[in-house]
Amino acid sequence: MGKNKDKWLDPNKVSGRHVDRYCKICGSKATQVRILKYENICEDCVKELKQKKGGKYACKGCGKVAPQQVQDNNGYCKDCICRACGKPDPKFVQKHGFCEKCFEIMGTNCRNCGKEAQAQVKRNDGLCDDCADR
Repeated sequence: MGKNKDKWLDPNKVSGRHVDRYCKICGSKATQVRILKYENICEDCVKELKQKKGGKYACKGCGKVAPQQVQDNNGYCKDCICRACGKPDPKFVQKHGFCEKCFEIMGTNCRNCGKEAQAQVKRNDGLCDDCADR
């Protein structure tokens, strides 16, 4: 018997103990609207939270609804914090994986495109030859 990998409870397929599930924000039942399984938040509330980017349920940086990650990282999901120092820098981290400060300290990748080219980066003040020529 395979495990259901879908992260939503479908109101047309809900049965058994899942019938009693409800959204912890608005109170809609699983028989009325799709509910995110692991967070118990309905589809409408998820859309609203993504737009608000409040920092309680949804990430302040990208809007991803991941309450546990957001709680653990002071309002940001794991995709918006630096892997090295843990500080939030959503735009830069999503592009390079590290915050701008850590990225410059490493000094091996281009600030613009992320290409690994240590000698070029050293020679061109943080840029690879291609980005420096532009």
